[in-house]
Amino acid sequence: MDFNDFSSRLKRTLASLNARFDDDIAVYFTHTKNENSDKFSFRAGNMDEEEIINKIFIILYNLSSLKDNLKNCLKKKNINPQIVEYEINNSLHLQVLIDLVNQEKHGYPLNKSNRSQKNPLITHAMQVMSLRTSAEPGSVAFMTFNEDGVSIQGDNSRMAIRATIFDDKNNPIFGLDELVDTCYEKFELLARTHNCC
Repeated sequence: MDFNDFSSRLKRTLASLNARFDDDIAVYFTHTKNENSDKFSFRAGNMDEEEIINKIFIILYNLSSLKDNLKNCLKKKNINPQIVEYEINNSLHLQVLIDLVNQEKHGYPLNKSNRSQKNPLITHAMQVMSLRTSAEPGSVAFMTFNEDGVSIQGDNSRMAIRATIFDDKNNPIFGLDELVDTCYEKFELLARTHNCC
């Protein structure tokens, strides 16, 4: 593995981001049947809140590490690495990402470098079932229970980790998916613009 290969780093980060999802929904259902009853149960995830928050922070750490990897790539190309800081300073999403990771390391609230000035907090962290369809007309997603168990139909239906990012005044800033996807896109665009991948 080449730690200096930014393209490889982007791929590993994307794999980490996709760890928010579990396509094997069937493992979350149980079906018991006896002569007196037919019972289905569904548990919305198999992780407790601490495990979910830990998984979220692993994702955020991997994502935030792109900052330094990208700066190193730019230095090697004799491009001013401060453009990464400029991008962060002009993006609430990147500021919140950096603040969350720094809070995990240094405590809450941040005393030195609170880039977003929001003192962001991760709240309502949970696993949910996401029944999704394609964007084509007539697409459907549904779940049925029958004697053979559970049948789930729909493109990309899966379990997902969800959370909301709030500021210190209890105002929602954005959801975890928006934070993660937007930050990844911004780092990737910056890398592609400067031929780092």
